[in-house]
Amino acid sequence: MKSQFLIMILCVVCLSGYTTYATAQDKIEVRPDHHVGQATLPCTILDFTQSEIKVKLLPSGTVRTYPGSEIVKVHTPQTESHQRGLEQMYQGEYAKATESFNEALNIETRAWVRREILAQMVKAALNQGDIVKAAIRFQTMVQHEPDARYFDLIPLDWSIKESLSPARGAARSWLTDQNEVRQLLGASILLTAPDYAAQSEAALRSLATSTNRNIQQLARAQLWRLRLREGDISLLELQRWERNLKLIPEHLRGGPCFLLGAGYALLDRHGEAVAWYLWVPLAYPANPLLSAEASLKAADSLRGMGQSANALRLYQETAARYPDTPARQMAEQMINQLLQEAGQKN
Repeated sequence: MKSQFLIMILCVVCLSGYTTYATAQDKIEVRPDHHVGQATLPCTILDFTQSEIKVKLLPSGTVRTYPGSEIVKVHTPQTESHQRGLEQMYQGEYAKATESFNEALNIETRAWVRREILAQMVKAALNQGDIVKAAIRFQTMVQHEPDARYFDLIPLDWSIKESLSPARGAARSWLTDQNEVRQLLGASILLTAPDYAAQSEAALRSLATSTNRNIQQLARAQLWRLRLREGDISLLELQRWERNLKLIPEHLRGGPCFLLGAGYALLDRHGEAVAWYLWVPLAYPANPLLSAEASLKAADSLRGMGQSANALRLYQETAARYPDTPARQMAEQMINQLLQEAGQKN
């Protein structure tokens, strides 16, 4: 009898919490283009992608679509586990956050919110340096929505030299997949692998004609890595890349900016290299691994300009800001080296 009573109490508590979540109101803050001021609209959000948001306005029930450029802020109810996961992400507790988000996925039924949760799980994997999990979660996030928000989280490889990515095993199967996202991920990871370079290049050239603008432009930018590997890049070619950058959706320009930095560094134009490298962590920080590497490379270019003091500060900032990345170890080595050099001079 007592156990039945406890079960009843538990059900009441759970249902009351669910009712609060389920009946809470969506709202969007909209600022129409070329208009002054903004409006807060009560609604039910039907879908939310990178380019637009579709809502049912309340109380009229009218269905309207607003371009993403007009959306200032979105308010939507979140489950307790979803909120807890966001707090844990903020505190850097990525493993705990992932557990909370998994719990939230088991409860959440709205497709667009599930994509938001998966995006946070991709971020958690990237912060932990787990490219395989990040890639798999990203694939799930965009599986039914190629225009999903947070496409900038796609964990592509932007390195110039051969890197022994832990995702190479999985990338081999992705490279031959019919799905364009998987193929792009596989080609990106294996482009610097000698045994798969030719196949990866062919895949990227095919994807560069995709009707999906995100895939098309990222594949074209990935091919820049081949030119940088050859080492005979010209200033005119880099300037052409800069013009082509305008064709790439703005939120996807982090990797291409990194490659422009690498190109200018290759020509010993370190001032321009620093500027392009620093655009990555400042304007396109979605991928902490890429941001950390860009910050490290910017410090290298400062050192190449003879600005050792500024380089030292940036190495220190890189090590402090990205403690869970390979860039931290390299930054710490350079910090010790620069301090030793300064001590010898003194």
